[in-house]
Parts: sequence; C-alpha cells; structure tokens
Amino acid sequence: MLDTLTIRGPWPLRQTLPSRRKLALGPSVRGWTDETGTLLESAECSLPRLLYGHNGRTLADQGQLDAGLVKLHDVLISVADVPSEADWSPWRLDLAWNFDLQARPLILAHAALCVPGIQSEGTLHPGCYGVSWRGAKSRFMVTLYDKARQMHVPGSILRAEISLRGRQLARRLDGRDWRDFSALYRTYRGVMAGIAPIQNPTAAAGWPEAVGQESPETRRRILARLAHKPSATFRRYRRKTEAAAAQLSETFSWANILSVDGPPPGVAVEPANQSRHTA
Repeated sequence: MLDTLTIRGPWPLRQTLPSRRKLALGPSVRGWTDETGTLLESAECSLPRLLYGHNGRTLADQGQLDAGLVKLHDVLISVADVPSEADWSPWRLDLAWNFDLQARPLILAHAALCVPGIQSEGTLHPGCYGVSWRGAKSRFMVTLYDKARQMHVPGSILRAEISLRGRQLARRLDGRDWRDFSALYRTYRGVMAGIAPIQNPTAAAGWPEAVGQESPETRRRILARLAHKPSATFRRYRRKTEAAAAQLSETFSWANILSVDGPPPGVAVEPANQSRHTA
C-alpha cells in the first residue's frame, strides 16, 4: 500500500557531504543535504524498490510495510544520526495498489469523472493509458495507469495511486498512524470510494452512447462543439460518452472493489524476465 515515502529531518551526517545536493544514499534511497553539508534535511524512498528491486509490487500487509521501514532505517542510519521510525515526520506518502483489471477502458471512463477534493478535471496521458488529477497545488494527486504497459510486460494491470503531501497528508490521515497498514488502507479507500461509479449503458439510449463507440479523436471533436453548453450539461454528456466508450460489462464502483475489511488480492507485476503473480 505505501510506496514512496518522504521524511524530513534535519539529522547530523556522519561525515560532511556536498552541500545543497540530492544524493543517492543507497538503493532507491535519496537524500538532500543542507547548505553546510553537515545535515541531512530529508530523505525519500520507494519502499517496494528498496525491498524487491522494482515497484511492480505493492506492500501487501503490515509485515511487508514494517520490513520496508526497517530496511530504510538501516540505510539512513549508516549515513546520519536518524531516529527510529516512530519519530519520523513524513511529508509525503504515496499509496498504491495493483488491480487485475483491464486498464485502458477504465482509464477512459474515469477521465470524464471528478475526484472529490480536486477541482480540476482529469488529464489523460499520451495514448490514453493513464489519467491524473492534481489538486491543492499538487499536494493531493490521484493517478490511474496501466502498470504492465509501464513495465513493458504482457497483459494489462490497473494501478491506482494516491499521493499526499504536507497539509493534505495530515488532513487525509486524520490522526491515524501512518505506519499502520490498516490506517493507510482506510485513507486510500476513503479517497477512491468517493469517485462516482461508472454506469454500464445497456444500449445506445441517446447520442452520447452512440458517440461513445467512435474513436477518441472523434469523441473529442464532437464534444468540443458542445463546449458552449452549461458546464453541468457538458460534464453529463462527457460522462455518458466515455462510459459508453469503455464498453464495461457491468457498472464499476470503487466502493465495491475496495471492501471495508481490506484490499482485494494484489497483483505483482514483475520485470520482463520474471513472472506476474498474485501478491
């Protein structure tokens, strides 16, 4: 669940390092020094990369989360007087999960939706293999993309990531312990379940459903001619059109995918020379 973690010091370095630099402190661990080169001001790490050598996996339970934090502390304590994890002050947490779902249809359908707490609409990535929403000056971000495609392996796996920084992190955690897997999952589910369900159109009830069968370029051209409509009307047209384009077999809802009791089985996307398996 926890992917990238950024913590802030400062902490005394065990030896003077180049000042005001971003430095590699170990595998998948970066740090930033102060103007004197005697303090480590902050450190950032992708915990899955640190544990497994890549981030095609997600940390699936409390044991894996604890193991990642212990390994990160071992790296940091070798270069600076860094306290134990209980005394860390996180500034950024990225929460991620892999889903055994065809990514592109769901990405296209989500592109017309809003994420509660983010005013701007989603931005499609090139090729329509990802979509991102940015809010609160990029301190709150949600991204969906095809993890298998990103790692250049066969198949399609939908990855959903939430990035929280600064005040947004404190607000979304709402007093929960950031080192508690269950607390992180509740935060993750709270954001994702707030996204509106994607309805499955049973037939071309109107022109939006019919236009949804056209290419992305044609859909954009037709919708652009309707941009003069009231914003609520235009958004409704776009939601219906993109839901039809996704050609889903049933209504999709994050609230149903993400049980209150815990996440569904995760899918580990391994590098090309390894196999994919359920985490």
